[in-house]
Amino acid sequence: MIFVFLAFAVKLPADWLLSLDTLIQKFTTIPADSVLAKIFETFAFFGSPAVALIISAGLVIYFIIKKERVTALWIAFTILGGDAIAFFVKEFIQRPRPSDIIGGDSGYSFPSGHVFGTTLLVLFLIYIVTPRIKNYQNRFIVNCLLWIWLFVIATSRIYLRAHYPSDIVGSLLLASSWWGFAQILYLKFYDQAYRVLYRMKLNKDSE
Repeated sequence: MIFVFLAFAVKLPADWLLSLDTLIQKFTTIPADSVLAKIFETFAFFGSPAVALIISAGLVIYFIIKKERVTALWIAFTILGGDAIAFFVKEFIQRPRPSDIIGGDSGYSFPSGHVFGTTLLVLFLIYIVTPRIKNYQNRFIVNCLLWIWLFVIATSRIYLRAHYPSDIVGSLLLASSWWGFAQILYLKFYDQAYRVLYRMKLNKDSE
């Protein structure tokens, strides 16, 4: 509901939201040729939707190899379905990007594809990958690094002026909402999906 409220405020656009975005941008202005800008551009590259898709594909392959096909299917569904939803929202809102973008990003601004994809990826890693790390301290450190990575990607999009701060908040809200919905589907339909995939495997082996 918070995301829907924010999306409509962006679509209008609401004066209070524009004022808030502008106020935050005043404190996050950096020269385009600065070292910090180059660092953020590097982070933005590794946090791009394309990189998130590649890593997600690696997760799918990993769980297929581990013979956890339902989990692999769920990851693929969540990533691809989420990207489709984010694209639909972008096309519906059609918010122009901020002026003076560092790095030459194009397309609409709300929500941020970088932050949306990175959020989903971080949630996958924290909730279904790092729990397999037996050492608690190592697991805690990895989880902290993943949250820091998400923060860095989100911050870089603002400092590079590729997105308004409200775009980042919207991406976090949309990604976490979609993740929660996909998790409910996973828990509810796991047994049915497992039986279907198991029967498909039996039919393939009998051919």
